[in-house]
Amino acid sequence: MRMKICFVAELPQARMGGAEVQCYMIAERLALKEHEIHYICYEKAPEPLKINLTIHSIGGNSSRGALKHVTSFFSALKEADCDIYLQTCPRLATGLTALFCKLHNRRFVYRAVNLKDADLSFSKEYYWPDVKWWFKKAYSYGIKWADAIVCNSVRVAEKFKEKVKSPVIVIPNGHPIKPLENIPLKEQYILWAARLTDVKRPHLLVEIARRLPQYTFIMVGKGRYKLPALPKNVKFLGFKTGDALRSLYEKAAIFLNTSLIEGFPNTLIEAGMYYTPYVTFYDPDDVVKRYELGFHVKSVEEAVQSIDELMQNPDLRRKMGMNIREYVEKNHNIETTVKLYEKLFKELLNEV
Repeated sequence: MRMKICFVAELPQARMGGAEVQCYMIAERLALKEHEIHYICYEKAPEPLKINLTIHSIGGNSSRGALKHVTSFFSALKEADCDIYLQTCPRLATGLTALFCKLHNRRFVYRAVNLKDADLSFSKEYYWPDVKWWFKKAYSYGIKWADAIVCNSVRVAEKFKEKVKSPVIVIPNGHPIKPLENIPLKEQYILWAARLTDVKRPHLLVEIARRLPQYTFIMVGKGRYKLPALPKNVKFLGFKTGDALRSLYEKAAIFLNTSLIEGFPNTLIEAGMYYTPYVTFYDPDDVVKRYELGFHVKSVEEAVQSIDELMQNPDLRRKMGMNIREYVEKNHNIETTVKLYEKLFKELLNEV
């Protein structure tokens, strides 16, 4: 049966972020399965989209707490007129979408991004900013009344189950993993790619690079975070998407993740697609350690040591590169992810 599905999320062509990329890839493939797909977002894509989506743009200049914005948001939800609304990332939109679905007998799915999403105490430990009381009420309301909460890792799901009665399920992140005849030719650089925010801790990359002046670090991202002065061995490339970003993953010797709070990072899958070992301060569901995909580090000193060990040992890099490629092939194919979402949506609509 053809379903009408609305994604309440930013387009990855307008904003860098794993959640945005993941939602768009799911929407793209659901559209190819001839479901009717709508998108409600704040920023328009700077380039034409390759698939047929109906975009409802609210406009990025509206104050998110303003009555005018709430009215325009509800108008967009009503205009989409879908069977299911999926919203991702903690936003005022979480509560507004849940309220709309409750009033109009539609199904609401919240797609969690990381451990922060499950922290309904809004603590600084999970990098919550100082949020207004109405935001806390709205987000908590949305989580309470979600017909399903989808998590991309077991650890995030377990934390949600401690707090809510809504059904919580795990659907792994997925990517289009194309077959490669050979391991890509690697260049001698370490790649870091993320939004420039406090939670991603880009300052740690700078400190690690300072301690390893013999290696080149490439930094990709955008955001409001004010970067410290970069050492000469750090090349900042700004915002990259598409083939330009894929090429950086393909040629990188190592990927470095300095974030302390994650769900299941898309960067791990993207690195794995190109046989790139993963050095990370956060190990999602302990897969890096269990499957020897790279190194889980807990300090700058450990990161420096692990990067140096990998750069000095091409055989170890190759072994871990093979491991991470095999892992993502088995566990993170986008087609499997989409089938699980499609199954969930049909169950919520009682169409199974």
